[in-house]
Amino acid sequence: MRTLWLAVLLAACSKPADKVTSAPPPAPAPSPASSAPAPAAGSAHHRKHEDRREPVVADAPPLKLDVVAHGATTTWQADAFARVARYTLGNDGEARDVWSLRELAHQLAGPTARVVKVTGDDSQTVDAAAWDDPQRTPILHTTRRGTLKFRWADAAGKWGESSVKDVTRIELAP
Repeated sequence: MRTLWLAVLLAACSKPADKVTSAPPPAPAPSPASSAPAPAAGSAHHRKHEDRREPVVADAPPLKLDVVAHGATTTWQADAFARVARYTLGNDGEARDVWSLRELAHQLAGPTARVVKVTGDDSQTVDAAAWDDPQRTPILHTTRRGTLKFRWADAAGKWGESSVKDVTRIELAP
C-alpha cells in the first residue's frame, strides 16, 4: 500500500518534460581586470531606443534649438533652420530632414563658428579635430517624434550610431 501511495504522490508532483523550467544560470563573476560598474538600467549606455518603430507625431512641436555663444543664449527657431540647406535623407528607408551642423553653425553664427558641445538626453563634446575632419559630417536630423538627433555621417553619407537624442542645445566655441 505504501508503494502505491508513493507512486501516486510522485506522479502528482511531477511535471511533464515540456513544462520543466530551470533557473537561469548564475551571472558570471566579474573578472579582476574589469572593476568598472555595470551601466545603470536607465543610463544612456544601457538603453537603446530607436524611434523609427514609433508612430509619426502629426502635431510635433516646431523645430527649436538653444544656442550658447559667448555666454549668451539665443534660440534658433524653424525659420532659422529654413535658411540653411536641408537634405531629405533616409535611414532604414524613412526620409528625415537633415542638416549639416557645420552648415548651420557657419550660416547662422558665422563662418568660423564651431560647435563644442551638443546636449539633449545626454551630452557630447565635439573636439576641433572631429569638427574639422572632412571625412565625417556632424548632422542633426528630425525624428518621428519631431525632435532633433545628433550623429556623424561618413564621407559617403552613411549615418553612424546616434550620439545625442532629443537635442535641445548646442554650445559654440568662444
